[in-house]
Amino acid sequence: MHVTIVGGGIAGLATAYYLQEKSREAGEAVAYTLIESDPGFGGKVVTESVEGFTIEGGPDLILTQKPWGVRLCRDLGLDDRLISTNCDRQKTFLVQGGRLVPFPSDFTLIPTRFMPFVRSPLFSLRGKLRMGMDWFIPARRGTSDESLANFIRRRLGREALDKIGGPMLAGIHSADPERLSLLSTFPRFADMEQQHGSLIRAMRAARKARPPLGEHARPPAMFISLVGGLGELVDAITERLGSDLRTGHRVTGLRFLDPGFEVELDGEGGQTLGTDAVVLAVPAFAAADLVEPVLPDLAVRLRQIRYVSTGTVALAYRKADVDPQHDLDGFGFLVPRSEGRRITGCTWMSSKLNHRAPDDGVLIRGFVGGDAQEEAVDLPDSALVDLVREEIAELVGITAEPILHRIHRWRRGRPQYDVGHLDRVVEMEALAAKTPGLYLTGSAYRGAGIPDCVKQAMDTVDRILEG
Repeated sequence: MHVTIVGGGIAGLATAYYLQEKSREAGEAVAYTLIESDPGFGGKVVTESVEGFTIEGGPDLILTQKPWGVRLCRDLGLDDRLISTNCDRQKTFLVQGGRLVPFPSDFTLIPTRFMPFVRSPLFSLRGKLRMGMDWFIPARRGTSDESLANFIRRRLGREALDKIGGPMLAGIHSADPERLSLLSTFPRFADMEQQHGSLIRAMRAARKARPPLGEHARPPAMFISLVGGLGELVDAITERLGSDLRTGHRVTGLRFLDPGFEVELDGEGGQTLGTDAVVLAVPAFAAADLVEPVLPDLAVRLRQIRYVSTGTVALAYRKADVDPQHDLDGFGFLVPRSEGRRITGCTWMSSKLNHRAPDDGVLIRGFVGGDAQEEAVDLPDSALVDLVREEIAELVGITAEPILHRIHRWRRGRPQYDVGHLDRVVEMEALAAKTPGLYLTGSAYRGAGIPDCVKQAMDTVDRILEG
């Protein structure tokens, strides 16, 4: 059996790795070809080491509550390279009236501890009372999808939406909370409402059910990374892959032979591969171009998945150039849309994670773009750096010239999970199943984070080997 995997981001790499390992365990002879149009593998997982700074161009953390990313690291033997975020510096700030105001301790969307929430200057008295009303508001009847914005307004009020739902939750997806699907992105909140009737009541129940920690024990880290950055994960996978790996090649055509496929590649003279199965681990719009001759109805639905452009600007400074009044003691800050600023947030990388800057340096990363703010991504390099520097100077007080900077642009890089997304994905999967051997996987469908992409890769491999 031969499988062609189109797309060498984390979803394609994980598909190749688990296809190789699981077929060996099962004693089955399965070969594969992994094709990536870029010069290297990894997709948005890009790590640079420059003058002692470790710079991430895309994701910088792996969420541990979804176990599949951690499992992949451990399956690759990277246990001793795993590091967690610095728990003693995990404060996060929100820009409010041009100032950085800390979120209450141990706070995400739901106020789980009474006194830090009550004392917080982040919310008005009216906003605090409205959020507290969650305890009394009955659960919504029915389980259909709704927008994240509608859910937060309904349970916690408008102020919670502006200060938490938009910058923190929708910001994870570079999305508009008015369009973002709750069930596709934060299904846990919907489950909490249905099971407990109140988010606050649900969080309190979860706290009581949590086993007590030892006297000196810390709760498990919510996020991890690797000592040398997430690029180590890409390197570890590619080193283990033993089949046909091709970079710098673009798939230009796909023909269904019933059974099997022909996969056309670009390049001098072109090339055609015969294969038994095809895994499309590429953006939905790229998959649409390939499947249109085979399944035009599927192509139409794939193109309905919207994408937005984002960018990151990493700035490295000497520690001596940091304003003592803003000592970067925390993970960074988020920016609500109501502030009218040109960046969506900033991460203090050298505070959040060890091994990200030399002892006398600091590394920060500003974020631009996303829904309704994409124009910043297309600015010239100098203008984009100046934009981020100006925002950093106003909010954090760093006015010095950076030692170095790095820009990473991700045009049409973030899929948008609009309300009803999961129902549309089910339709796409059903249409793809009409062509035996055709599989869709990756960030466009059932989660965009590294653990989500790894889980989808595992599921795809299981379906291939069962088929």
